Amino acid sequence: MASVKKKGSPKDKNKLVRQLSLVTYLMAVNGRGIGADDIRRCVEGYGVNPSPETFARRFFSDRDDLANLGIEIRSERDEYGEGDVYSLPPENFFLPPVPFSREELASLHACLYLLDGQFAYSNLLRLALQSLALGTGNTLEDPGASFVCVDLASSGFDDEAAKRLARIEDAKSNRKTIRFSYHSFGSDAVEERVVDPYSMMYTRDDWYMVGWSHERKAIRIFKLRRINGRITNLSKKSHDFAVPDDFNARDYANLAPWQLGPAEGTAEIDFSPRYGWWAGNNLSSLGEIEHHDDGSATLRTKYSDGVQLCSLVLARSADSRLAGPPELRAVMATTLDTVASLHEGTAPEPAAPVTAPAATSQAAERSGGPQVEPERFTQLAKTVTYLMDRLEGEEFVTLPLDDVCRDLGFDRSELANAMSALSIVSADFGGYLISGVIEGDSLKVEYFPHGDLLKKPPRLTPREARAMLLAIDLVGQQILAGQFPSLESARDKIIQAAGGLDDTESIPVGDDEKEDYEICRAINRGMAEKRLVEIEYLSSVTGKMEARIIEPYLVSGAKGNWYLVAWCRNRDAVRTFRFEMIRSARLLDESFEPRTLDLDPYRSDPRFPSGREAPRKAKVWFSPVVARWVHEKQPGTQMLEDGSLLGEIAYFQEDWMVDEILRYCGEAVLLSPETLREKVRETTGRLHGAYK
Repeated sequence: MASVKKKGSPKDKNKLVRQLSLVTYLMAVNGRGIGADDIRRCVEGYGVNPSPETFARRFFSDRDDLANLGIEIRSERDEYGEGDVYSLPPENFFLPPVPFSREELASLHACLYLLDGQFAYSNLLRLALQSLALGTGNTLEDPGASFVCVDLASSGFDDEAAKRLARIEDAKSNRKTIRFSYHSFGSDAVEERVVDPYSMMYTRDDWYMVGWSHERKAIRIFKLRRINGRITNLSKKSHDFAVPDDFNARDYANLAPWQLGPAEGTAEIDFSPRYGWWAGNNLSSLGEIEHHDDGSATLRTKYSDGVQLCSLVLARSADSRLAGPPELRAVMATTLDTVASLHEGTAPEPAAPVTAPAATSQAAERSGGPQVEPERFTQLAKTVTYLMDRLEGEEFVTLPLDDVCRDLGFDRSELANAMSALSIVSADFGGYLISGVIEGDSLKVEYFPHGDLLKKPPRLTPREARAMLLAIDLVGQQILAGQFPSLESARDKIIQAAGGLDDTESIPVGDDEKEDYEICRAINRGMAEKRLVEIEYLSSVTGKMEARIIEPYLVSGAKGNWYLVAWCRNRDAVRTFRFEMIRSARLLDESFEPRTLDLDPYRSDPRFPSGREAPRKAKVWFSPVVARWVHEKQPGTQMLEDGSLLGEIAYFQEDWMVDEILRYCGEAVLLSPETLREKVRETTGRLHGAYK
């Protein structure tokens, strides 16, 4: 496909010109079948008198590329049965009318507003929405979601990772087996992998690929950020594999860390009455939940990694207990012994820090962040449609350069290259589409009659449709709860407009990214209508379920979690509430007058301390086994020469800090303060008695 060529290369530009000229020529003849000789003679880009072999190679390659974008050039025998003729029916190229309601378009625009600059598919999403909005009078500016901020770009996602994502998408679409080097979390070694890529997915605040591992002879999950170097195709065949009929990527997107392998058994975990509701809200998709009359609950879940399951229990050591099976309780006892021994005596001295210079991310130098780019043919074709729409029947128009670049996802040089390519695209001899010249901060556009051939936008490509569906799945339920029904109906219409996409073609989002719909709806309505909300919240400070009356101001998503920033009337101060700890939310009739609050620190990091007391800090050492994973989540930590990691963790409550150490199951050691080291020893001793 053209999208995998070096962007802006002469070969790439020639191919784009040839493909767009081919499309406009077939559109100009109004559906009439055209023979290969006429195409070779009339279409710009096939060269002067190319040999039949050269023409055939280029033409059929172009036809395949367009088919991958959903643009099918029809072939049939001519009336004499002596050769093939080719045609492009309008319905095979133009986007069919999509009857979006104003509410549906507003909801889709809100997704773009929230994700723009934080989302690897922002350019694709904006380009697709431009096509859907043309001729409707709608714009892509929607300030209605300004009380929400999102930070979905995880710390290690840069331009290189975005390129890998696009490369894997191409391989998935063309069913090509790929080869790459992979940094294995389990062995902490870089190993070569040969994989049939079945699907991409976004879950647990990161990007993953699911595919058949030729080394393991099984389906495996690969974190995108652990792929090193280039991704190459294993062969030159057109297709290398077929996705099994029974494969469903959503089955893998919803797996917990303790379920990422063949099941070894079923574990049983008891949760206290204080946490029974939490287990039901957050773990019900991972097994069977049994609720008891006193508010407690029991989770039964299959597991493949016993240590990861111990981590779940130890992260809430006072409110959860591993009830079985016996062999897993033995793992828990051994884990507690390990943690206790690591906190005996004087804290160990960490190794020297790594002194390598800090890497600079190319993404930081770009506006909008790293991107999976649209296919260049589609972007060029939609540029014609966009400029024709802005001409509004006039022969000339001058447009602000920044607006054009923003709407089409170009920078200045890329727009100049696009205008250069379009200047030679023709529908026949001398019949050009449109002309655009950059002068200072403006783009001067001139109309040509053949531009009318592309006055309507081309159909959505599968990649654009996936970007729109992914945006809906990422933010739809969590933070657009008031508009979620509109997004759900828009989702169905997008699938229909793209010619139908099934679950194997969309990008699944793990259920761990979703929050309770009714809670989100009450909070979002409270923000939009300036009304008070009453929430039930499990406080990490008091350890009790408390009723709070709040004025909601900001919903912020970061590090895989969602937070609410509000003025708490019970505390008469700003407070931050983690969504997963909100048991219920009820919209009240009483309205409030918005206060003047500085929300910028919470937009940068919703975990910004909001209490009256400053947080304390604990110095923590992480073993090489988890160092890379922790460093990905906490980029401010310091890598050490022996492969371990040193970091500081802010905390308010000592019990929370102890559980934070316990959940690493012996791969984290608290170095200071000493009083907390003693508390870790006391806690492990108490817990060990229950698992002897």
